[in-house]
Amino acid sequence: MALKPEDPSGGFQHSKVVDFINEKMARHVKGLEFYVENTSLSWVEVEDKLRAILEDSAMPSKAKEACAWGSLALGVRFARRQGQLNACRVQWLHEFAKLHKSAARTLASDLKALTAQQEMERKEAAYQLQLTQAKLAKVQKERDLLRCKLLHTELQSPQVREQITEGADLATANGTGTERAGVPTPSPPAAAFKPGAPPQASPHKEPSDVRLKSNMVAQGKEPQGDKRDTNLQWQRRPLSRRPGDWDCPWCKAVNFSRREICFCCKRGIWLQKP
Repeated sequence: MALKPEDPSGGFQHSKVVDFINEKMARHVKGLEFYVENTSLSWVEVEDKLRAILEDSAMPSKAKEACAWGSLALGVRFARRQGQLNACRVQWLHEFAKLHKSAARTLASDLKALTAQQEMERKEAAYQLQLTQAKLAKVQKERDLLRCKLLHTELQSPQVREQITEGADLATANGTGTERAGVPTPSPPAAAFKPGAPPQASPHKEPSDVRLKSNMVAQGKEPQGDKRDTNLQWQRRPLSRRPGDWDCPWCKAVNFSRREICFCCKRGIWLQKP
């Protein structure tokens, strides 16, 4: 028997069908040989051999019929084998899909964890940046405070006082109301004498008064004196303003460009721009 009912790869399930096909192939020896020799070949090769047998005019009709039944059994066998292969492939594809699904879930979980970690790192970086900005603001505030203290210390130092005193002496030696380029500085108008009024103070001050006023400016105090006389002094403006002349920000008096100390309040330029 070429076909066996218990063979799972044969493709037949009923024994009567197997016996009938075996009977048809047993009518000629060529049928059994054709089935046994071609079990390992593909269906295309089996069909080519069957076509050659059918076209052979010398081959008996019984042999052709037996080979045809053998090719039918081989076709069922190949179909069964192909179905088993397809089932294995489908099973493999299912397992591969499960593997991909598991990998996708793992990747999604890893991505979620990475996103959470990045968010945490971003918040930590933002917090550190805020701390750094606060520290920087504190350092800048301390720097400004130290600058103020340093400026105050420089103002209180003896060397600065000596410079102020020397500048005041120099201004007194040169004369407050000196002429510049032939333009006389107008003198303040004489105050009208009134009976019973106290005598007017002289607008001209002694060098000792200038030195005392400079020392008071260095100590941060306003010089005391006749306010009316001071107002008259800063109201005296030159007849023509030239480039380089500057206005004192303290008493608003106009000074010549050659002066470094205001002729009215005796404050230097370096005090105007701390």
